[in-house]
Amino acid sequence: IDIFGWLGYKMQIKINFLCRDSILAAPIVLDLVLFLDLAQRAGMSGIQEWLSFYFKSPMVGDQLYPEHDVFIQQMKLKNTLRYMAGEELITHLGLDYYD
Repeated sequence: IDIFGWLGYKMQIKINFLCRDSILAAPIVLDLVLFLDLAQRAGMSGIQEWLSFYFKSPMVGDQLYPEHDVFIQQMKLKNTLRYMAGEELITHLGLDYYD
């Protein structure tokens, strides 16, 4: 793209569009599709907060605070999958260490 800059100086804007980011995003989109299908089969509807791990700006229900901590988002994802599988949830309370 040819443009004229300051004091009429001829300039060019060049863009390299290599589409490499779409190659990186494809597996993430496939994961999302599979998880959304799983949620639908499990009877879950509405906002799926447990999938916030995959989004830059996660959606939440009314009067709830969106969680941006990636480690908490990952824990929500893991715990929801464990819940669906009937497994014990991970709490990190440490109560099972002390009898």
